[in-house]
Amino acid sequence: MRMRTLMMAVMLLTTLSAHAQWRVGATTGGDYNFYSMDKQYMTDYEIQGSPGLTVGASGQYNFKDWLGVRVDLNFTQKNYQLHRAMLDKWEYCYRNDYVQLPVMAAFSFGGNRLRGFCNLGFYTGIWLNSHLSGTDFNVFSDEWVDIDEDVKFNADRDNRWDAGLLASAGLEYRMAQHWAIQFEARYYHGLTSTTKPYMRVEDYRYNSTLAFQVGVYYLFK
Repeated sequence: MRMRTLMMAVMLLTTLSAHAQWRVGATTGGDYNFYSMDKQYMTDYEIQGSPGLTVGASGQYNFKDWLGVRVDLNFTQKNYQLHRAMLDKWEYCYRNDYVQLPVMAAFSFGGNRLRGFCNLGFYTGIWLNSHLSGTDFNVFSDEWVDIDEDVKFNADRDNRWDAGLLASAGLEYRMAQHWAIQFEARYYHGLTSTTKPYMRVEDYRYNSTLAFQVGVYYLFK
């Protein structure tokens, strides 16, 4: 009985290996981040999204021609801007750098050359750093001043751990037997706030990021 079970397991693994395929590649592109926060009493604040960069490495293991598991490691910027309606020159521009690890189920369909695909999964990451630039008003000197400085993290206020859900869709073109290029649109939906409850104030803030990227892959066969 044990020998029969072992033989069946070996046959199953052999069948999976016959249809399996590894691929590795690199991705690059741009993104646009949407930042949401409760403005509370700051009624004249205007929150605007801002563009950024995304670049990374990607690996995928296909169990079948249409089904696989994909894991990426990428650097993604989640930027945003703050403006004040009562002060037309007042502008805060935040550049936020993240390292992310998306894990996805990968589905594909189509012919041998041109294929469509969609990915569904989750991601986790770390907020690396934040930089502030823009223009502020100095009430003591009654003058406008330029800002260009790194933002220091406050362990009691800032939540540097990031996690959320993601979905993507795109097209893949097989250029040769071992090479493919992908054009992909991806949406990251943040589930963790960038802020913790601080000084008894629950001021939760979230990132939602839309990315457009190109990927080049080497397919092992």
